[in-house]
Amino acid sequence: MKIIRTLIIALAALSLASCQQSPDHGSGRASLTVQLSAPRFSHRALIPTPQQLSIDHFTIEASGPNGQTAHVTTEAETVTLGNLAIGWWHLAVVGYNSDGTALVEGSATALLSSVTKTVTVELDTLVGSGSLDLTVRWEVDQVDSDAELLITLYDQSLADVGVGEPVMDLEGGRATLIANLPSGSYVAKMQLFSQGVAVSGATTAIRIIDDQVSSGDISLVIGDLSTTYTLVVVNKTGLPIEGSVSVTPENPEPGDAVTMTYTPISLPEGIEEGDLSIAWYCEGELVSEGSASYASTPASGTHRYDVIVSHPGLGSMGSTSLLFFMPLRTEGGH
Repeated sequence: MKIIRTLIIALAALSLASCQQSPDHGSGRASLTVQLSAPRFSHRALIPTPQQLSIDHFTIEASGPNGQTAHVTTEAETVTLGNLAIGWWHLAVVGYNSDGTALVEGSATALLSSVTKTVTVELDTLVGSGSLDLTVRWEVDQVDSDAELLITLYDQSLADVGVGEPVMDLEGGRATLIANLPSGSYVAKMQLFSQGVAVSGATTAIRIIDDQVSSGDISLVIGDLSTTYTLVVVNKTGLPIEGSVSVTPENPEPGDAVTMTYTPISLPEGIEEGDLSIAWYCEGELVSEGSASYASTPASGTHRYDVIVSHPGLGSMGSTSLLFFMPLRTEGGH
């Protein structure tokens, strides 16, 4: 799980007299220009606010020959550190949000000399850990007293992340999962069982940042006829990718094959539709992946479909849900 923030560091050496020692000996002075380029994080459901996910400013810590150091806090893309000793410099950069929470960091070591011009620092490490506080609800009069909720958490590479069992409140029709997690993107898969049979499920994307609580309240629907749905996907540029889901036919007859199609809207510059990874879930079970379309012949009744869409960039996972109703076949096939 990595995202690259690129810092292009231009080393502009001052003119040096012919009697100077070599740069390796740390003699002479030069100016260090740091150009910052970093996409902004954005948000989706179970995450902190957009402001908490946006990089507001950077700190640059520089240490060089003869114990010389420099510290800069900046919102600008270009910063010049003047009168630095010629020689090897170590640079450590951290990106923060407006609340002062560190989001991403990186470092590099560069030789400042009369011939060295640029060096690249990759900010590719998310900082710290945060908390997940997830509540899942259901209607108690639609399940048996043996109701059980299974929650499985995956990281962005879809590796299973071990978390404890949710705390069940069967009388209140809810379960709560609280966990401490490293900063990053996750997917939570929820399945509700009654009498040993899965009766409802959901899948949602989660974002964790340092020292913050990502909280959410999800209601599992059993038999709801609502078909309102929205799709928002977060990509590595930090700009949300909007999309829509169409269903064909719109008013199916019993036994008809139904095709659901996801279409992105206004993709950010540099992102192609083919760069997106799309997975379809029905009642919490993976039913299709790798395609923007999913075709099936649903049984009569209401079914919940969830779509998880991601881009290779860190923090890019997003999700949406669709409640689809298939009418019951009556006698005579009408």
